Amino acid sequence: MLSWLPHYQDDINAAFARLFTSRYSAENEVEKLYEEALRYAVEGGGKRLRPILTLIAYEQISGLPASPEVMNAALGIECIHCFTLVHDDLPCMDNDELRRGKPTVWKKYGETMAVLIGDTLQTLGFELLAQSGHASIVQEIAHAVGDMGVTRGQVRDTLLRHDTLTLDELLRIHDEKTGGFIASALVAGALAAGAASDKVESFRRFGFLLGRAFQIRDDILDHESDSATLGKAAGKDVHLGKGIVALIGIEKSREMLTQLETDMLALIHEFDDPRFADIVAYVVKRSK
Repeated sequence: MLSWLPHYQDDINAAFARLFTSRYSAENEVEKLYEEALRYAVEGGGKRLRPILTLIAYEQISGLPASPEVMNAALGIECIHCFTLVHDDLPCMDNDELRRGKPTVWKKYGETMAVLIGDTLQTLGFELLAQSGHASIVQEIAHAVGDMGVTRGQVRDTLLRHDTLTLDELLRIHDEKTGGFIASALVAGALAAGAASDKVESFRRFGFLLGRAFQIRDDILDHESDSATLGKAAGKDVHLGKGIVALIGIEKSREMLTQLETDMLALIHEFDDPRFADIVAYVVKRSK
């Protein structure tokens, strides 16, 4: 664990606790269950990688601590990320019963509630993004999760035959489902800080590489680890013939991850901030 990472995770978790406490106070049982499920989806122990990237990109450009407006943007990004997880886990998609070591939202609260919680998190996320005061950030994240990003990637991941995918086609799914959103989380922080266009694009390139590395490491862990360690079902993708390991094998997957690490370290040299190298190490060496 990086020494500085828990500080950011704690700040984000505390901000969510304040948001939910100030926003929700249901009295009837149905709405209490709804609010409980909403908290369950968000407060379930996630890495908070995307909002942390937003915060440190802002700080790197501006030289200032994150403002309340930037924190709102970071919370909005995490809400939208949690929405994608809740919907991805549904039986009609990935049919996963375990997430972060606990039953998935649909498994605990039912499919209907899970669909509604996902809808809530997406709209709440964009409300928080709008409170950042930057229309460009709202547009950036909408593009990353919509018809050209996460949603399109999920369509391809769910409906295409994985036994006929080429490596380029699989990497495109990774870029759409994971890399583009991670890149946009970085870009959001840079835009909030008023970064020049060339710096914005450097963050974007880094984010796409980081997303590919994250997904390849995920596939390697799915192959090598166990469900108790991962907090979700292990071995599922390999069994279904999905992912990098199933396509090119474990050794070539490790080689690809090593090359991505080299490429990322070369790119972030210009950032002059050791936290980005820490993030690279965290992603490529994580155990869950």
